[in-house]
Amino acid sequence: MQVPEEKKIALELLETEQAYVSRLHLLDQVFYTELMKEAKTGKTVPEEVVKMIFSNISSIYQFHSEFFLPELQKRMEDWNRNPRIGDVIQKLAPFLKMYGEYVKNFDKAVELITAWSEKSPPFQELIADIQKRKVCANLTLQHHMLEPVQRIPRYELLLKDYVRKLPAQSPDRGDAERALEMIFMVAKHSNAAIAEMERLQNLWVVYQRLGLEDDIVDPSNELIKEGPIQKVSTRNNSTSEKYLFLFNNMLLYCVPKVIQVGAEFQVHLRIDVEGMKVRELKDTEVPHTFLVSGKQRTLELQARSGEEMNAWIE
Repeated sequence: MQVPEEKKIALELLETEQAYVSRLHLLDQVFYTELMKEAKTGKTVPEEVVKMIFSNISSIYQFHSEFFLPELQKRMEDWNRNPRIGDVIQKLAPFLKMYGEYVKNFDKAVELITAWSEKSPPFQELIADIQKRKVCANLTLQHHMLEPVQRIPRYELLLKDYVRKLPAQSPDRGDAERALEMIFMVAKHSNAAIAEMERLQNLWVVYQRLGLEDDIVDPSNELIKEGPIQKVSTRNNSTSEKYLFLFNNMLLYCVPKVIQVGAEFQVHLRIDVEGMKVRELKDTEVPHTFLVSGKQRTLELQARSGEEMNAWIE
């Protein structure tokens, strides 16, 4: 007798979940536990660092091993009598928000592993030692750590497939569709969290280059464009090298610092975007120039090319 398509997918979900739980077990109960034990007894690495590397992996492991996997197993054993998984996945979805923290921390965790492997040979040895075990299947700690990052997109794909293959009158249809909607929201939420974190990190780097002037540091700002520009001086027909940072609310007109200690630029002028006008200057001897006039000041600027000028004006 042929296995219905939707059951095949439900079984694949169960099988991948079993494999996933053993991967989480390896991360939490083997890597994390042994590195932590070593950190407590030896001088290999501070406990804090181990905690930072593994973030909230313990909660994730417990949730999957003690709740989601057993529920899924029960469902599949009972499939012929009650062919449904949608309701179980609905219970799972809200807990997937836990992944936000793990995913956001992932890059930092990988950096810490690299940094401390260089700093502390015993730390590196212990990791290498665990990686040699059969359970690691010749893969690195970093590789195993990527698994939770990829798990939510995997649920989304499997569930999409499951919903597609469900017969129209299946008792699981309503639940499965709702579950898919919930998983989709969580996936979006975790992507949005990552994007927001990257935006803040990039913004912070820009603020450091500007010397952290307090009236400029504002987490809600958005950097739109930055780059070198020539300032045209009409008095003596010369140009000098400047640098612009355009945010959603202000244009910073900066001078590159010769001695790069701390900040890279000094902010000379700040022009509010509100009320600012920009136009190309066609009637000058100097090519690719444009005029920026704001409440605070008017600047005559020269770009390196027509494209660059248009990009700034845009």
